[in-house]
Amino acid sequence: MTYVILDLEWNGARSEKIGGYFNEIIEIGAVRLSEDGRIEDRFDAYIRPVVSRKLTRLVTNLTGITDDQVKKGVSFGQAMESLCRFVGEDAVVMTWSNTDLTVLMENCRYFYGDERIPFLSAYLDLQYYAQTRLGLGTAQQVALSKLAEQLELNSDEVELHHAIDDSVLAAAIFRQVYESSSFQKAVSPVNDEFYRRLTFKPTFIREIDDPLIRRADLRFSCEVCRHNLKRVGKWQCQHRFFTAVFRCAACGTEYIGRVQAKRKFDGVEIKKRLIRKMAEKEQETGGAT
Repeated sequence: MTYVILDLEWNGARSEKIGGYFNEIIEIGAVRLSEDGRIEDRFDAYIRPVVSRKLTRLVTNLTGITDDQVKKGVSFGQAMESLCRFVGEDAVVMTWSNTDLTVLMENCRYFYGDERIPFLSAYLDLQYYAQTRLGLGTAQQVALSKLAEQLELNSDEVELHHAIDDSVLAAAIFRQVYESSSFQKAVSPVNDEFYRRLTFKPTFIREIDDPLIRRADLRFSCEVCRHNLKRVGKWQCQHRFFTAVFRCAACGTEYIGRVQAKRKFDGVEIKKRLIRKMAEKEQETGGAT
């Protein structure tokens, strides 16, 4: 089995064709790795933009890529044909977060009318995998350069935000975190469900009576005496949260209960928080005892 790490740079431009904003790829960089993580080959191509002939100042400042460089580049179709040959069959393709993957899908949709990526048969989000392996959690994404610094990898010889160099640096991180069993479990086969999952947009549920919210999700227990709380007011929707006043019939403690329901691909994610209301005396004394 071979592994390919892919990185993209793109230019944001407004497209009249789609009537909105479009992230047009201007550089593709990739490295192909052997099973032991050694770099066997490299791929780098500048792509001649057609939506906006001029790069934004932000992109030029961030990447160092110039208008002259991309003007001499190949078309998106030519780059993809070469990349397909480079990746080959049955390779596991990796990117640092799935953002590059969604941008590649966006470009395939624009140029081919089909968002499916022709060379993709198995995929792994290397950022997610690396953070999991290092015990960093996945709530916050860690930048490629930041993680390389934490691992004490030498990045002096690479130019960050240059697609091929970012791929090389990601490969160095891959060698540090790779473990066969966990890696195989993390690889996703690319099928219809993969694309549905990738393009699914999580949404917050705004109606308290939505059948996806279970009644158990709306219940709380007293933090003082552990008895069940009784809601004494109507649910209000505020800032993506449902809030209501609760009271403990056993000890009389009052709370504000907050519930957030987010519809995700695999179901509903519920977040709950209970905030104790201050009694009158505590409010008058500022909570002092």
